[in-house]
Amino acid sequence: MKNLNCYIHIPFCTSKCKYCRFASFSGLSQLKVNNYVDFLCKEINEFSYLKPITLDTIYFGGGTPSTLNLKQFEKIFFTLKQKFTFSEKIEINIESTPEMINLENLNGWEKLGVNRISIGIQSLNPKTLEEIARSEKGDILKCFETLKIFFKKPKHISLSIDFIIGLPFVKKGGVKKDIKYLLEKYDFVTHISVYMLEEYYDVPEEIDSKFENIVYPNSWRANSIDEADYSEEYLQIKNFLKEKGFERYEISNFSKSGFECKHNKGYWNHKENLAFGLGSHGFFENIRFSKSESFLDYYSKKNISKEKIGKEEKFLEKIMFGLRTSGIEKKYLKNLNFEKINYFCENGYLQYKDDKLALTDKSVLFLDYILKEIF
Repeated sequence: MKNLNCYIHIPFCTSKCKYCRFASFSGLSQLKVNNYVDFLCKEINEFSYLKPITLDTIYFGGGTPSTLNLKQFEKIFFTLKQKFTFSEKIEINIESTPEMINLENLNGWEKLGVNRISIGIQSLNPKTLEEIARSEKGDILKCFETLKIFFKKPKHISLSIDFIIGLPFVKKGGVKKDIKYLLEKYDFVTHISVYMLEEYYDVPEEIDSKFENIVYPNSWRANSIDEADYSEEYLQIKNFLKEKGFERYEISNFSKSGFECKHNKGYWNHKENLAFGLGSHGFFENIRFSKSESFLDYYSKKNISKEKIGKEEKFLEKIMFGLRTSGIEKKYLKNLNFEKINYFCENGYLQYKDDKLALTDKSVLFLDYILKEIF
């Protein structure tokens, strides 16, 4: 018996957000969506392994997985249950936009076994939402009122919401203000992810995906807080969330006790995960693989990238994931640059905490630089 996680990519959206650089498409017909679901189920059925496999997590990411109707989800779940065993404490997550939250979907997902929903909010600023082509504020508030009705009775579903620091037209303190508003009005949120908008204002010299050609309008930079203020914004949010009972367990992720995302924790601990769907990424038997982001290639089973992960690369990732989460155990430090580690400790960027080397609050924005220096 082998226990694995599983990622399933649903590349469809009702509209394409302007900041999104993931493999996703809008405006496709139901026929094309049905064809995709059929091929996805075929791909799952064709997977073979010598030992029986038990799934500990299933994560539907995208795109916007909630654009699938319940019959399409039922078909995928039926296929998964025919192929794999579900663990007793399996985590099944669906990503959604606010406008796809309705009682029919919520009750249908619950019946299928979904026990975690992740909703991309990003901001409550109407001008910001319009600029980035996200849900309107009214749709977000309607979504939460629907969730309030749904959660009136005890549920085995937990709720995570996402925000982004650095979006256009959001003033200093704006993200914290939005989070505060929702948490004080709705007590059923158990997990919050807070990301920072990266500076994609120019096309990189080397790209691995056509979606990396997507760049942001220069007007965003002019109408956003300075990148130098990101750290202060982040720390204000972190401290506020701590007061509300949310502990940080990874740089961008905060949760109430027991509501951490098991699937993402698996990534950070090098747990093997299967991956199905266009543009999906997986890790199995020390092979990291990814499927093509082209429908033609995906349906033809072409351009599947595979890379064997050696001991050195796995060690480097262990150090990176360790700093992003709870810290690096001392036994792994012997191969690092102690002179640089001591420098960062003396200057307040690293610290020894619970017998591990960990980031401090002020080093969050400098993780990439710190990693480069200590190797």
